[in-house]
Amino acid sequence: MDIASDHVIITLTTDFGLQDPYAGQLKGALLSGCPTATIIDITHAIPAWDVVTAAVTIRTSYAFFPSGSIHLVVVDPGVGGPRSILVAEGDNHFFIAPDNGILSLLVVDHKIETIHRVEDPVFFPSSVSPTFHGRDVMAPVAAALANGRAVHDFGATVSLQTIQLIIVPSAVPEAKSLRGQVQRIDHFGNVRTTIRVGRGHLETASFQSLEISGRRIATLARTYSEVASGALLVLIDSSGYLEIAANQARAAEILGCVPGDRIIVYLV
Repeated sequence: MDIASDHVIITLTTDFGLQDPYAGQLKGALLSGCPTATIIDITHAIPAWDVVTAAVTIRTSYAFFPSGSIHLVVVDPGVGGPRSILVAEGDNHFFIAPDNGILSLLVVDHKIETIHRVEDPVFFPSSVSPTFHGRDVMAPVAAALANGRAVHDFGATVSLQTIQLIIVPSAVPEAKSLRGQVQRIDHFGNVRTTIRVGRGHLETASFQSLEISGRRIATLARTYSEVASGALLVLIDSSGYLEIAANQARAAEILGCVPGDRIIVYLV
């Protein structure tokens, strides 16, 4: 797949936050290599070193961008170590990430067609900081890709079976119930679970109630406003995951829950 460099979109998903200059330096490196690129922030608020959340975020976000977009994901607790940097192509998109599990869910979803390890020494000059490969290695790789370089030019093909994979907790079916856990808590205090609708997990018609933190929630709503202000509800979030929320309130604080807490969905 060819990329038109004057229209290329590069998305960023990182755990850099916005207090430090890291996100800005990353963008500067990208624009130095491809001044015509359009850079879009998916988020810089991935919890520090949280590869699982990064994997879920790119899984649920990339498809909203045009074909040919380049997705740079920099959550890299092993930066400077022996882990590789990967360039992948699939579903008419490109992905650049460290080989630490970030691409796991795209592989599981059969969205990745080919992966290459970045080996070209031009991307590893002596000036590379061992603590900031996102800026000094991955950004130049993304810029080169945006300028028309093919994925196979970066290095050897890597088997999908040999990249680092992570185990992302999912729904565990039991008699008349599903067991899952809190996956993440968003800016609004909404609680995303590890249970997805369909895909062999939950069918909404079978939902009876959800138990978390010793409380039962029986309301499966379509939108937040279907319950009274401050009331708890369960709904399907915009990415297809079961979510626990409260209308105009922070469900996580009401429940006192944190990522990893157990959830039971009871079925009719």
